[in-house]
Amino acid sequence: MTHLLAGELLKVRTTRTAFGFAIAALLLSLATVLIVSLAGGGPETIRDKRAAIAFGSVISAVLLIYGVVGATGEFRHRTLAPAVLIAPDRYRLVIARMLAYGLTAGFAAAAIGAVVYLIGIPLLAGTSGPDLGGGDYLGVAVGGILASVLCAVLGVAIGTLVRNQVGAVVGLLVWIFVMEPLLSIPNANLTDYTIGTGAGVLGQGGNVDGTMAHAFVVLAAWTTLLSLAAVLLDRRRDVE
Repeated sequence: MTHLLAGELLKVRTTRTAFGFAIAALLLSLATVLIVSLAGGGPETIRDKRAAIAFGSVISAVLLIYGVVGATGEFRHRTLAPAVLIAPDRYRLVIARMLAYGLTAGFAAAAIGAVVYLIGIPLLAGTSGPDLGGGDYLGVAVGGILASVLCAVLGVAIGTLVRNQVGAVVGLLVWIFVMEPLLSIPNANLTDYTIGTGAGVLGQGGNVDGTMAHAFVVLAAWTTLLSLAAVLLDRRRDVE
């Protein structure tokens, strides 16, 4: 397992995909903290100030797609067969890929969070209303990293299940931004158990609409369920 993980980490480090997604996540996070902090006189409530520095809520969707693209790229570029020759029992290969993308997402989230805090804390210090406390900063940081790791692993699981890169990315975006909001029509509480809401609330370290613990359980449950399905199904498929 160790050499498989090392191999997957090497592929992540030596491809431009990871760098491109990291830059996109950083730019989105910086844009969010600048816009929320400077537009209209700046945020005044604790919730708005937490949202300004909640890098995890911003980058979790990016890292979710990153995981999907990374997993489906193996099938799109037909690079899976050489890896399978090294690890015929493919469940270890899938798990190693999930761990590699989760670790990469965690390090990327920590680095992006540090940059966001470096810029956001001075900006928020000049706004009116109550100031964020140490617990707020810690909650947003921990929640953001956890959301990033889980979303990257979840993306790998979804990509492994679907295999088709375009279909997986488009389907995921439709699910999160179209289908999940529609679930609130029959029952507003249904969205509390969706991927998008779980990642968003966890990325903020919890908010008035939900606790960090609940969001973590929801997102972890989705990740565990789909990861298990990916491992079991991939073992039964032919390598193309």
